[in-house]
Amino acid sequence: MRASVQTILVFSASGATFLYKPIDMIFNLRQERHLPRLTNEYAALDGALSLSPPASVRVKFQTQTVFIPICCQLALLVYHQVTTLFDFYPFNGSRNYTRKEKLGEAGSNGILMSLAPIGFGFHIKGLMIFGVVYYFVLFAAEIIIWWIPYLTAPSGRWRGIYNRLLSCAISNFEKGDILDHWKRIYRRLHHGTITVLPARDDRPVPNLEHTILHVWTLITALVTTGAYFDLW
Repeated sequence: MRASVQTILVFSASGATFLYKPIDMIFNLRQERHLPRLTNEYAALDGALSLSPPASVRVKFQTQTVFIPICCQLALLVYHQVTTLFDFYPFNGSRNYTRKEKLGEAGSNGILMSLAPIGFGFHIKGLMIFGVVYYFVLFAAEIIIWWIPYLTAPSGRWRGIYNRLLSCAISNFEKGDILDHWKRIYRRLHHGTITVLPARDDRPVPNLEHTILHVWTLITALVTTGAYFDLW
């Protein structure tokens, strides 16, 4: 009985092996037959997923990307022009400017501040790059003119270096100490305007008008740079 069971098991195993081989061959053959079709389907699906978005989606993305920097740039332009040309004393010191000083500052800065919005509005790459550089240069000039003399008292060799930087920042190339010259201009133009910072000896104090301008310049510089790198 035990031998018969062993014999049956042997024959059963042999039969299973015998049947398995052709079934396995058929299954593999069917897989190989359908493999090209499946490969093509996967390739088509992968191609569909890797396709670039429709033109309408790209245009919408570009419009949304340039909208915020243009708003920041135009707000900075308008704020600067209004506070330069119109009297809001004691918020600003426009009443103390001569007509020539008003037109010179409003005209030169108006032209420079208009280039970046034009570049972003019409996707002119050269003007967009100009905007990325310009706003950081403008912010650096504001730091040199207002914040360095308020926070520190340049002396010695540093005074000479600072005077050269200040000379370029305010476009004043007269002989003598440029910082002293700037202090006289500050007292003439901005004396009595609103300040939120405490006075420090005879140093120029950034008033509220210019503090807002400086903060908005930095925001515009950062937003402009971020938008440029998103677009390019």
